[in-house]
Amino acid sequence: MTALVAVAALFACGAALAQDKSGFPIITGEHWINATDGERLAFIAGLTTMVELEKEVQGDNLPPVQKSLIPSWVRGLSRYTLKEIVAAMDKAFAKKPELKSKPVVEVLWYEVAIPETPAK
Repeated sequence: MTALVAVAALFACGAALAQDKSGFPIITGEHWINATDGERLAFIAGLTTMVELEKEVQGDNLPPVQKSLIPSWVRGLSRYTLKEIVAAMDKAFAKKPELKSKPVVEVLWYEVAIPETPAK
């Protein structure tokens, strides 16, 4: 529950959030950069909890990789602790300031989860 409160605070920080077609707020690098350490950690904890929940629901009957990103998320992020993911994201935004306009989940995918993930 604390993670949800911190994520809600992240939503409230900075400029108004853009929304995608589903109506969900899009957290961008700008929000990430302006968030507190606790808010960043809460965002990552929430995201990884959702990935783990989906992995649990799928069980042993995982759909093919092209139909689910869950196996790739798990392979890409399981080698990190939550704090290491936050640090990797901070490093990505520091190294490439142009990423601040991108959705955080996109930066997490392309800059952290996928680059060092062995292909399967």
